[in-house]
Amino acid sequence: MILLSILGRTLFLLFGAVQLLMLVRAVMSWFPPSDGEGGPIRMFVYSLTELFIMPVRAVIDRFEWARRSPIDISFLVTMILLSLLSSLFSAV
Repeated sequence: MILLSILGRTLFLLFGAVQLLMLVRAVMSWFPPSDGEGGPIRMFVYSLTELFIMPVRAVIDRFEWARRSPIDISFLVTMILLSLLSSLFSAV
C-alpha cells in the first residue's frame, strides 16, 4: 500500500511538472524567437512537451475539422488529459 502511495504521488508530481512546462510553452509561443531558432530553453521545453502532445495530435488529426482548425486543439486536449490524470493520482 505504501508503494502504491509513493507511485501515485510521483505521478502526481510528474503530471504537475508537465502541466507547468505546457504553460511555459504556451507563454513562449506568444513571443517569436529573436534569433529564429529560439535558443536552448525553448528547444528543451518544446522537446519535453511534444512527447505528450504528439500522441494526442496523431489521434485528433484523423478528423478533418481538426486539421482545418487554426487553433492547436491537441494542446488543449493534452492539458485537459494531464489535469484529469493529475487529479486521479492525487486521490491515491
